[in-house]
Amino acid sequence: MMAVWQNIPVTEVVEYLGTGGSGGSRPVLLRTESGETVHVKLQLNPQSTRSLANDWIGTLLGKSLGAPFLDVRLVRIRWEQLGQLPFLLRSRWHPGLQFGTAFLDGAQKVTADSIGDMDNLDDLPLAALTESWLFNLDLKSSHILAVPGAAGRRLMLTDHGFIFPYGPNWSLSDLTRYRRQFPAVKPLTVLAMAAPRRFSFHSALQATGSVTRQDLADLLNSVPQEWGLSARRKEAILSFLLFRQSRLKRVAEYLEALWNQGKPLATESEEPGEAGDQDGRDCGPVAEDSMPLEAEAQGKEGEPDDHEDSARRA
Repeated sequence: MMAVWQNIPVTEVVEYLGTGGSGGSRPVLLRTESGETVHVKLQLNPQSTRSLANDWIGTLLGKSLGAPFLDVRLVRIRWEQLGQLPFLLRSRWHPGLQFGTAFLDGAQKVTADSIGDMDNLDDLPLAALTESWLFNLDLKSSHILAVPGAAGRRLMLTDHGFIFPYGPNWSLSDLTRYRRQFPAVKPLTVLAMAAPRRFSFHSALQATGSVTRQDLADLLNSVPQEWGLSARRKEAILSFLLFRQSRLKRVAEYLEALWNQGKPLATESEEPGEAGDQDGRDCGPVAEDSMPLEAEAQGKEGEPDDHEDSARRA
């Protein structure tokens, strides 16, 4: 596991470029001193500063595992920049470090018709297992984007401000109550079932299983102090993730069987040691240690379509 949180650059803002989509956190697009366009969520945004901590934890955990998650930036905004950045006068914000991710120029939503064109389909099981581990009920099809690159189009996942039960509004009791439930990552499942190939979760299980207690503790301790994640809350998140980590094998078995239904049997060239050999069996969602019904999602709306919306207008 790469501790990518140790090398997050802090960058200064030089220009406001526009809104960063229609999401509830009211993100903005900013140009930094390096000339990079960054998608930024501000402290005190309508979804609270806690959403920045969630995004930091979720995005960097996935990135450290090698999942197709976004590159993170820390963006500093100062009080004295009010004159230079007039959008701040009409925004809820607080000076200091803000959460940013590299802007996905030219990104488009991945569909069932286009999933076969992605050149990193091998990353799909790790992405799904990580999202379920993080309890990301806010995963939407509009958060799964195709990004052009030198070798073709790559699938990328965005927006992790609403990981954990009830997103940034989670309580200590929520983490205990929902620790046995694993979101069924339906948008990824729809795409995987449409993909013209079989999937193995063997490598994804190896990656998630390699994460140690110290890795998770270091990640949690890397959250900027000014975002207000207390020691008690860090310990609760650590316990939540460790408990769920030990149960990811059943999640992988469920998803592997579901994703491979109706597809030709594996060839000798495919990875050995797959998570499950239940071809064609309807595993059906169950609550404990496996996949819950999508209907069990909490009734609090998450964050819609930031990157896709802003990419379409840019």
